[in-house]
Amino acid sequence: MNLRMQYARPRKLDQATELLAALGTGAMVIAGGQELMPHLNYGRISPSIFMDISGLAELEGIEDTAQGISIGALTVHRQIQINPVINSALPLLSFAAAQIGGGRQVHNQGTIGGNIVAMHSLYDITPALIALGAQIELAGTQGVRIVPLAELLVETDHELGTKTLLTRIVIPAMDSASGWAYEKLKITEGSYGSANAAAIVRRQPEGDLQIKLVVGAVAEQPIDLTGLLSERLKDNPNTDLNEQIDAVCQAAITEPISDQRGHAQYRKAMAGVVAKRAVAAAIKKIETA
Repeated sequence: MNLRMQYARPRKLDQATELLAALGTGAMVIAGGQELMPHLNYGRISPSIFMDISGLAELEGIEDTAQGISIGALTVHRQIQINPVINSALPLLSFAAAQIGGGRQVHNQGTIGGNIVAMHSLYDITPALIALGAQIELAGTQGVRIVPLAELLVETDHELGTKTLLTRIVIPAMDSASGWAYEKLKITEGSYGSANAAAIVRRQPEGDLQIKLVVGAVAEQPIDLTGLLSERLKDNPNTDLNEQIDAVCQAAITEPISDQRGHAQYRKAMAGVVAKRAVAAAIKKIETA
């Protein structure tokens, strides 16, 4: 552990981006600290300076805008669970946030921005955000740019945390006619999942189902199955939907992870289980509406 660690707390976003660019790789951004502090306590990280962004007003607030629901990166999980704008426009997100383990302390301290930046394969919110088509606002000394979350997770040039800061998440409001569900398979109450899935289903005027499906906690990053499932349903319209979901899970999950929550092959199999449950629950919401 670095015993000479320094601390900076900028008051404005432009100050924070300038400071971050000047400090380079020796600095580490902190807000809620739910992700970083355990690594610091175990000696896994040793930054020369912590840059605390928890006082930046530009990173706060939840607004209904013309572009969608804009959520500040400092918004804690509990606010996402209870905010009336999110509950009304993005019920899938508020439900997924409620599935986060760790109890009240984590819910009241952990932030949606920190959850995304950590890019932790087992976190609950990311699959729901991808299914919802979330866009991420990044600020740096060169200005602000907006990228889809799905792209951010696989980019290598975003310089997030070294030259840019995640400031806001913008998500289109859900169609009230759509059904949705989030399913999580876990060993104990409050634990990380062995597999999870977010689904959004809408019935087209001609009767066909439009399905958005993302699975998580089975690979290093969440896997969006939407395109692959759509192609299979188009090519095999008379095949059982559950068989199609199983098939796309088997095809898409090529490098499943292994840990104490399950071996790789178990995780791959369980991805199909939670995916089928999520789609079925979303369809049920449509049929009972």
